[in-house]
Amino acid sequence: MDNLTARIIELSSGVYVIPATTNVGVITNEGNSGIEVYLVDSGCTEIDGEYVFDVLKAFFEQLGQTFTLKAIITTHGHADHCGAHIFLREQTGCQVWAAKHEQGAMETPIIQSSVLWGGFPPHELRTLFFMPSSTEVEHFISKDDVIELSGGRKLSFIELKGHSYEALGAIITTKNGHKIIFPGDNIFPRNEIMNHWIPLIMNPVEYMDSLDQLCALENVEWCIPSHGDFLKRNINEAAELNKIAIISTRTCILDSLKSKKRLTVEEIVKYVADKNDMQLSLSQYMLVHSTIKSYIAVMHDAREIRMEVDNNKLYFYLP
Repeated sequence: MDNLTARIIELSSGVYVIPATTNVGVITNEGNSGIEVYLVDSGCTEIDGEYVFDVLKAFFEQLGQTFTLKAIITTHGHADHCGAHIFLREQTGCQVWAAKHEQGAMETPIIQSSVLWGGFPPHELRTLFFMPSSTEVEHFISKDDVIELSGGRKLSFIELKGHSYEALGAIITTKNGHKIIFPGDNIFPRNEIMNHWIPLIMNPVEYMDSLDQLCALENVEWCIPSHGDFLKRNINEAAELNKIAIISTRTCILDSLKSKKRLTVEEIVKYVADKNDMQLSLSQYMLVHSTIKSYIAVMHDAREIRMEVDNNKLYFYLP
């Protein structure tokens, strides 16, 4: 394979990343029967899985080693993170690991599209981008789990709420205490957050708390978001930019309601999109629409926004 060093990058001894549309983590362990590999996420489709598998085969062949794919660690059950699981499991017999509350969306993928649409989704939302192949979860990961790895390393997990139902980050701690983090979509680097100022978020308050949790981790050598650039050592700048994006969206929602007495969700979404110079496709609209509704729900629970049904329309307004 040409230019293999660009296709799999070493972060630390036994820890690598395969850069792609969804960055895939690779963790190796010297087991009793040879090299064991844990992946962190897999990509969206069978094509992604085939690419990851080809990179792994070429890499270990170059080293003169064989490997066993032991498990795929799922940060969360969105299609671009678990859509290639089934291909890799069929090829290798590996296990699929995930947090308990991600199981439903992974084993019954139409749940994801139904959440976005608010009912049975149209065919445009029943594609692999929204509905990955159904994947059975064989092992539930807990934030309290710790896996001892060769070389004095350990693999642990951190609960990162806000983006999905029960997202987890994977943390590899080296013998000297340095950490490499695979946080999934619970932080976006500068290039990604600037291009996608309103990313999909289920709960913005919990997402902010997760950013604080990531920043509180000590001795972070690398943080590898699932999309975009890698973060080396200092992740605070990216975290602050993520927070600014959340505060900006929240402020924009409040501003929309100051401009008129009452608005529907669709009117609020249009206001926010227009203010951010966004021209939304159908898929983008559904992602932003779902996210704005999540903001509204959290703000309603905090009594910052009220809602009422009038003449068979649901309106939101300021108290």
